[in-house]
Amino acid sequence: MGFWDILVGVLFLVISLLLILIVLLQKGKGGGLGAAFGGAGSSAFGTRTGDVFTWITIVLTGLFLLLAVGTNLMLRPSPGLVAKPTFQPPPGPISEKVKVTLACATKGAGIRYTTDGQDPDENSAEYTNQPLNVEPGSVIKVIGVREKWESSPVVTAEYPLADANAPAVPMPGTGPTIPTGPTTKPATPAVPAGPTTAPATN
Repeated sequence: MGFWDILVGVLFLVISLLLILIVLLQKGKGGGLGAAFGGAGSSAFGTRTGDVFTWITIVLTGLFLLLAVGTNLMLRPSPGLVAKPTFQPPPGPISEKVKVTLACATKGAGIRYTTDGQDPDENSAEYTNQPLNVEPGSVIKVIGVREKWESSPVVTAEYPLADANAPAVPMPGTGPTIPTGPTTKPATPAVPAGPTTAPATN
């Protein structure tokens, strides 16, 4: 709730109390409040135009109606909560400068961001649909904003420097490779053959 919202609410309360008080202080000749709007035998713009209480009642009634309309417009509840902004590419290790785009699913919402580690607010830098040049090691914090809506929670995206010596991460669904043995059987040693001719007989 802003300053002007609080001011209008306080004025509306004060005018309401003054209107009640001035009506109670008036004499009952013309029927109290009825004299200001035309009661029995009297009129607000006739014989009682010089009555100070009558004019005060008219002015306070007009202010009451104006503030009632203004209070209804300014103090109505927020339409909703702005969706969290998203990043493309998503946060993760990077080895070189990349271009990061931001998006918000709430129609008509804007995006505010910071790159110094501070939480953003409605006065932070505005994303203008141009990709951000993100260096390795950068941290981006963003919120979605829209007038009369509640801002989204702060979303933090970290882009640390990728480790070139880190082992490759296996793809989902694959496991470590199991070493297999030799695909051929060892050769069977040869059996020496005997003499192929029978010994001579005497």
